[in-house]
Amino acid sequence: MIGAMSAPQALRAPVPHRVVAATACPVVAYFVARLLLRLTGLPSGVTYAVCLAVGVLVGYRALATRVELAPDAIRVHNSLASSTISRATVRRVNDSGRIECRDAGSPRTSHLPADALHQPWWAFGSGKATYAVNQEQVRSWIRVAPARAEDGDSLGDSAA
Repeated sequence: MIGAMSAPQALRAPVPHRVVAATACPVVAYFVARLLLRLTGLPSGVTYAVCLAVGVLVGYRALATRVELAPDAIRVHNSLASSTISRATVRRVNDSGRIECRDAGSPRTSHLPADALHQPWWAFGSGKATYAVNQEQVRSWIRVAPARAEDGDSLGDSAA
């Protein structure tokens, strides 16, 4: 389904979901600033400015959330953090939209949430098809990984 990729393929959540998440961040930041002002003696102008700046930054990141499928790694850009995982360590995508990966030296499997692969609680079932397609594209990308590794090994053997 994915085939040979030269540039990373970006998977995103539906636009309305990203817009709601992005606009909610500054609103939440405003209420956090009000709470901080009630609990502490911080100057009001600085508190509002810092909280709203952080809210706008997180809002922009919420609007730009995506999962990039590169030939050698998967890059997950969430609202708060970005991660890059090597293709060899990715095991599967579970039904809740988390990417399961295992490092070579670790016996434990870690779960990486991806905003573009799981539906938010407040969406009430809307956009379900988009999330299902995104999950299936990542699963397809994972299935192609062993075949590509075998192709790379056979190319390496013929060159030797």
